[in-house]
Amino acid sequence: MSNYPTLTEMGINNPGEVERYSLNTVDNTDIIRIIYKRKKGSFLPASKRFEFGRSSKTIVADSGTMETEIVHEISPFVQKAIAELDKILDSKKSTIEHAKLVKEELRQLHQEMSSRLAYIDSLIDDM
Repeated sequence: MSNYPTLTEMGINNPGEVERYSLNTVDNTDIIRIIYKRKKGSFLPASKRFEFGRSSKTIVADSGTMETEIVHEISPFVQKAIAELDKILDSKKSTIEHAKLVKEELRQLHQEMSSRLAYIDSLIDDM
């Protein structure tokens, strides 16, 4: 079973290739555009676009006059898809931050090693 059932249902088979997404609303339609980071020479599309209609709900706007108002709500399916996309992107972000931390540690190690080697060279020269 997939870790991202909603995205799998949408036809997204490679969630690891998701680079970013956008969510827009046009005329009571939610549009999710998913942009992928594909390998060079890939024939797969660089992005996919999904459209979801909003549900209409009638609510009482003013209880004194019994005036009603139509409200369009985002689909629970879209909310689940967005949550899964956020989860994917957050995990990538933490991986990138971890890589930056390791790189900084490596840079400091190089600096310490070069200064230590210079000190040892100076000791040898003093002999």
